[in-house]
Amino acid sequence: MAISLTTTQDKVLAFVKQASAQSGLPPTIREVAQHFGWSSTSTAQQHLTALQKKGRLARTPGSPRSLRVTGPMRADSSAQTVAVPLVGRIAAGLPIFAMEEAEEVLLLPRALFQGNSLFALHVKGDSMINAGIFDSDIAVLRSGPEFSDGDIAAVVLDEDATLKRVFKTKLGLRLQAENPAYPDRLVDSEQIEKSFRLAGVLVGTIRCFT
Repeated sequence: MAISLTTTQDKVLAFVKQASAQSGLPPTIREVAQHFGWSSTSTAQQHLTALQKKGRLARTPGSPRSLRVTGPMRADSSAQTVAVPLVGRIAAGLPIFAMEEAEEVLLLPRALFQGNSLFALHVKGDSMINAGIFDSDIAVLRSGPEFSDGDIAAVVLDEDATLKRVFKTKLGLRLQAENPAYPDRLVDSEQIEKSFRLAGVLVGTIRCFT
């Protein structure tokens, strides 16, 4: 399974290919920024770094014209792994904006993280500690709006994202924390229609000890 690119990343990769073929030399970061009309080279740097992490570009640090297009990164089927994009941060507490472009790709054991269209998010906060989900954990989720009552899910409400248990009610949905310090949040049918999105259901977590 190849790692997918955003629309902008796909355009940047196409430009690097075209410029390299036409001149025989890859473009510099400044030339990439100028081509797309970006006022700052940091924007180009962000997209090029994302393409490196997704296995689509390689370059030598300190060399201005070392961009090299490589093959797409794929999950290692022989090792039974699945490639999961780590796409940002999500709050387990007060909601914070979370949906960002992939910052890196995790190769995870398929036996432990099952499902299609997986993605991962950093967890921040303590509202899900009674479910064994702690601050700085990485939550791995199955993308999509489908869920069962009581599932832990990444939900986006008014462009804020948070991790909560989700229950259906007669009037809409109830978002429940796994920490008594946090009250339930009710989402009525009008909010669901206008400003609510269930981004994915939790399939597992990763904890790093530093």
